[in-house]
Amino acid sequence: MRRTRIRRINADFLSIRLGCIICLLLVACPNSVHAQGIVPPLDIPLLLSGNFGELRSNHFHSGIDFKTQGATGLPVKSVKDGSISRISVSPYGYGRAVYIDHPDGTTSVYGHLERFSHRIETVVRDSQYREASFSVNLRFSADELVLKKGEVFAFSGNTGGSAGPHLHFEFRDTQMETALDPLPYFKKYIKDVQAPEIRSLMFFPQPGKGIINGNTGNQIIALSQDKAGKKQLTQSVKAWGAIGIGIKAYDRMTGTANIYGVNEITLIIDNTEVYCSEIANFAFEDTRYINSLIDWKDWKENNSFHIKSFIEPGNKLAIYHALSDGIITLSEEKTYHCKYILKDVFGNTTTLPFEITGVRQNIPEYKPKGILFSYNRHNTLKEKGVDLNIPAGNLYKDAWLPIETTAGYTDFAPLYSLGEQTPLHSYCELTLAIPNDTYPDKSKYGVIAVSGKRNAWLGGKYDAGKIKTRIRELGDFSVTIDTVPPVITPVNPTKWTKNRRFSFKISDNLSGIESYKGDLDGNFVLFEYDAKTNSLFYEYDSQRMPKGAKTLHLIVKDGAGNQSEFGWEIF
Repeated sequence: MRRTRIRRINADFLSIRLGCIICLLLVACPNSVHAQGIVPPLDIPLLLSGNFGELRSNHFHSGIDFKTQGATGLPVKSVKDGSISRISVSPYGYGRAVYIDHPDGTTSVYGHLERFSHRIETVVRDSQYREASFSVNLRFSADELVLKKGEVFAFSGNTGGSAGPHLHFEFRDTQMETALDPLPYFKKYIKDVQAPEIRSLMFFPQPGKGIINGNTGNQIIALSQDKAGKKQLTQSVKAWGAIGIGIKAYDRMTGTANIYGVNEITLIIDNTEVYCSEIANFAFEDTRYINSLIDWKDWKENNSFHIKSFIEPGNKLAIYHALSDGIITLSEEKTYHCKYILKDVFGNTTTLPFEITGVRQNIPEYKPKGILFSYNRHNTLKEKGVDLNIPAGNLYKDAWLPIETTAGYTDFAPLYSLGEQTPLHSYCELTLAIPNDTYPDKSKYGVIAVSGKRNAWLGGKYDAGKIKTRIRELGDFSVTIDTVPPVITPVNPTKWTKNRRFSFKISDNLSGIESYKGDLDGNFVLFEYDAKTNSLFYEYDSQRMPKGAKTLHLIVKDGAGNQSEFGWEIF
């Protein structure tokens, strides 16, 4: 177990910190060497709209986002000599993306591309028609698509899950598939003299062990700023027992109004470093640990990121450099002198000194309700129509689940409440009973996750009055049916024949778009899908279609198997 008390700096501490410094130098030095030999991927001044390690929904941002001046179609160049190892095309995620392996053991990734250069576009389009699919994931050997440093291979865009035109760029360790911070490679092309900005602190009394200002709940304390620009807490903090601290902060960069993630955070109490994190790289399988790094409830309810300066027992992120788990034990009636130090990649630093007053207070007994699910063992539950399996390693800390049911939530099943919303690290199996199993077509049943007035379709597999699905959050669930097919809406059909472009909007009321397929007189045609705008379109390809084709046919299916069709006589 990690120690939970503040300790004096000793020989072991200095030894470990020295080791961390050496490791960081070993990581940083290769970056500096490689940075001398790269070229920017764009021929415009480099400004970022997102940085590495930025906090996103359920994941860290694995690269940096280059602004493209609000436009698409800018030439994108390979930053080093290499060869294309992978090309992916998807309506989601990175959209059109290219992966280039380099001789130095790194891979550069370019996402949200609008289109590829002619020779690459030909290879991709041939593969899409061969596989009869817009979405493809293509792999190449080292001698198939070789690129020189500075060679244009694609054009910037807004495809996939992009929220606006930009170029998503990554560096990865080719062998380990680890995401590396690309910013050190581009420091000579980017100016930044702005330091991180602290918005508020969050205090976490540990259940049954700590108390703050007479309250055992988590508390957010904002900051104020005096005329000299110095920031301070808006109220005093009087605490006793075991507590954790968190911070809401953003980085800033010269020349933009964007906010970014903070690269390095250190917390010092009475001259002892109790917490230090630095996001310089991470493994993709670890990215969901972000839900333990932040206060997840605050993010879900308020879209606000408070970063915990303590480490929960099930959190295996490799970004921490402190000796302890960061939990502070206040056992003396005195003033504890605290200080946050925040740094960015350019060395710009922000410091926030603050005080915690140790005041003896009565700590109420912690009386949790429900069944204990331990973070470090396999947990199973079978009661009240619920069959739940959570293997060890999927909880970041112990959780108590009060299992409750509320009859009549849908026509087929009650509302199953499995405690408060809690993130799980991987998918876990959940099986729910369907007490009123009356609908004849069992394929239309699906589990829904209930959050406020929103229902998210999880689907599932029906079996003898029950349905099994996978979940990545605890919370409220029920079972319903989806019998409504997707909606296909033609967009400006009077212009289709003239423009040789056939456009639709497709949508679904519950289970979501699962698949789509189009043909022209029975021959597959390549419809492109933009999921974020529900847009589907086909541009007539005279080279691949037989002359005299007359009938365009489109089929769209949702997650419950409901199907809609559309036909059009085009010539």
